[in-house]
Amino acid sequence: MNNKQAEKKFPSYFKNFEIPEWAREQELEVFRACATGKVDRESFMNSFEENGYKISKDGDEHDPQEYSLSTYIKFRDVKRFMAMDSRYGVPFVIAKGVTKPAHGICLETKEWKRNLGIKYKGSHVDWWLYTDAEPYREFEVFENENRKDI
Repeated sequence: MNNKQAEKKFPSYFKNFEIPEWAREQELEVFRACATGKVDRESFMNSFEENGYKISKDGDEHDPQEYSLSTYIKFRDVKRFMAMDSRYGVPFVIAKGVTKPAHGICLETKEWKRNLGIKYKGSHVDWWLYTDAEPYREFEVFENENRKDI
């Protein structure tokens, strides 16, 4: 993808960093923690927007993860993440869906970190969303705190 294409598809603040060159449009089945308790736009904002258009505390403006939507391939990893983040109180909701190319490009975090020589375990997927993307439309509630069949 050249710079002109990137400017048309991604939000303007994507100029702050470089998306890993291995990122691509692909369909991965993933889980997402929903902070609002619903599968809605607010639960599917990228990290930068979620933080009020600011870099997270101790973050780096050039780190591509500061601008991605976090999803996970493994259910246990999204549950572990939710247990560590106080925003995900009871009742919590986990959504399951697919990273559809219409909404952006993605890459398993372990793939791009490995390509940079960094060890990483886990099933985290960074999903860099296009302007006006609606990724929540590809997801459904998978679990809430009252679910008994898992």
